[in-house]
Amino acid sequence: MSSFLTLLIQILPLAFGAAVSPTALMGIIILLSVSKKPKLQSFGYYIGSLILIIIVTIIGILLGTGITTGYNKPHLLLDWIDVILGILLLFLGTRRIIQTQKSPKNRIQSSNEPKSNLNLFLKGISYGFGLFLINFSTTIIVIEAGKEIAVSPVGLVGKLLIIMVLIVITLLVCEVPLLMYVLSPEKAKKILLKVNKWMQRNGHILMGIVIFLIGAYLILVGLIRLRFI
Repeated sequence: MSSFLTLLIQILPLAFGAAVSPTALMGIIILLSVSKKPKLQSFGYYIGSLILIIIVTIIGILLGTGITTGYNKPHLLLDWIDVILGILLLFLGTRRIIQTQKSPKNRIQSSNEPKSNLNLFLKGISYGFGLFLINFSTTIIVIEAGKEIAVSPVGLVGKLLIIMVLIVITLLVCEVPLLMYVLSPEKAKKILLKVNKWMQRNGHILMGIVIFLIGAYLILVGLIRLRFI
């Protein structure tokens, strides 16, 4: 198996796990439903989310690169980081299952909407950046993915392709609703409102289970590499 394919197999479950973000999904659904310029502001929301995910990915890559170049036994430290991040995700997953899902509706509608297109667009960017910023589980998973990319023997072009795959999949939670709305606004509104209601009731359980499983996976992989299992 090529190193590129191996890395892709490692990154895909992390990317799909990071994409499970009920808060971010409800945020863009609300914008598409209540904004005066839904396409403009939701595209800004996507750009804000994209900026944050790129920053977090770079942080993960720098973390992996710094460890591999600055320590005599980099893999030992990297394996312990996997275990620590896994334990943190177990905690976050358990907490998400227990806690009820909070809708970002009040946060988004808390201030009067500015009238200019530029202000609406910038407001959308801030919403997207902010909602993904407070979603710590997605941040942790993307950092882990960035670390794996950094330590992989895959070449630069291959790593850039993997990074693009990571970002696109992570942001499916924004891309799919936005694309649906662009193609068929009225039909998309009906579908997305139903999805939003379901996510308000069950999203925290779904996300909690996904985070818990990824945390368990990281702990298992870390312990196997550390030869505790």
